[in-house]
Amino acid sequence: MMRSLLLRFVRAVLMLLLVLSTACTSSLDSPKAVSIPSPHATLSESMKASELFPIIDSIAQQVLVNMHKHAWNAGAMTHGVATGGLYINWKMDDPSVTNAVRAGTDGNPQHNHDPQVELLYLTALVEYDVLHPQERSFAGDIQRATGLVLNDFRSYNLPKGWIYFYLLRDGLTLQNADLVSEAHAVASNFYVRWYDAELGFVYNRNHTPGDYSTDHTIDCGAALIDAGLRWHQLDWVNAGERTLDHTIAFALDPTSHLFYNNMIVGSDGQDKAQNYQAKPSTQGEAVDELLTAYSLTHRQLYLDTVTLVLQSLFVSSGLWDAGQGGFFFALDMQKGNLLRGYKETRSQSLVLVGLNHYNQLMSAIKSQQGMARQQYVVQEQQLINVLTDKFYQRHYHGFFYRVTPDFRVFVSAVGQGIGTEDYFTTEAMGSALDGLQQTELLMFTHKSGES
Repeated sequence: MMRSLLLRFVRAVLMLLLVLSTACTSSLDSPKAVSIPSPHATLSESMKASELFPIIDSIAQQVLVNMHKHAWNAGAMTHGVATGGLYINWKMDDPSVTNAVRAGTDGNPQHNHDPQVELLYLTALVEYDVLHPQERSFAGDIQRATGLVLNDFRSYNLPKGWIYFYLLRDGLTLQNADLVSEAHAVASNFYVRWYDAELGFVYNRNHTPGDYSTDHTIDCGAALIDAGLRWHQLDWVNAGERTLDHTIAFALDPTSHLFYNNMIVGSDGQDKAQNYQAKPSTQGEAVDELLTAYSLTHRQLYLDTVTLVLQSLFVSSGLWDAGQGGFFFALDMQKGNLLRGYKETRSQSLVLVGLNHYNQLMSAIKSQQGMARQQYVVQEQQLINVLTDKFYQRHYHGFFYRVTPDFRVFVSAVGQGIGTEDYFTTEAMGSALDGLQQTELLMFTHKSGES
């Protein structure tokens, strides 16, 4: 049973890691019938699953118990209607102090919740459930989170491509046709609402001038390719490839080889940087989805771009703290300044996901072609260590949004935050668990395949 459940989940989760995969065959009228090609994923021999499983298992279980006890906010509201949801944050040592955030439209911060975070939470629960099929500790949480996510994304229409992949992954794993249908609707919106056929890419067309977050647009490009192949929409595939080609051409700094965070759309198709910062989180997401696109299209441009970004991210940019570990906040590519004020949890976890994907792909290429390719297995191990040892708050079982460079509680300046940031955030907890548990699933799959 364990092997069967893992295979079902890994086939969904590793659609991002497929090597030389073929298009999926499915029907729009029958989302449950989506077929998933078998993954050809292996993990580097230098990673020792037997050493890491207890650490990741323990942290995941402790964090999910903490969220079970303290994250649910029955008073959360959506468009003025009480729907329930997750608190944005709560004080580490006093969970009764919640939602230390700016108030929403109704003036009451206790009504705030974030649908994207609730999707991350569902994913973390599903990953844990697959890794521990006999436990069933969080079955009720999965049921509640599934209903919440279905309600959250029923009419979702923003150009954020990662939403598609997470809805699809969870839907396929849970065999929930409604989640898969929502994933399809999200991808359709990318094409119908946000893709500009004249300029040839996805961006936020509600703004004047148009703009986009680079990672979100890259995610949308990869999502359109995957959804187009999965549901036989070749126009979507073409739109996805054009989106990626355009974004690489204009949003990748030619000197630093890192992606700008935000871009302004030029009426002539010549985009300009809106924000010259390069955040590790942006690079991690870009790496992950460019590898997805490479696996589906075999276009060398996408793999070559990933290679440049990773080299800069870990070696030449200075973003990785070689002394204490972890990524600094950002690099200002216009001024050449490294912004060392703090380290974000999500930056570590999103790069970890991208590295998992890259190392799997390189291992498969090496085994298939007999070629030596650079892998970042040491850096992958370092990221796991820094998340589990430095970012994780062991006594209270959670993750902060950010910490100081030496991993202490960050204190924001007056007027620029909440002061002492000893608050667990549901975003950081969901993101960290996703990165760590994806690592564990890949390691288990490789170990199982060798047994």
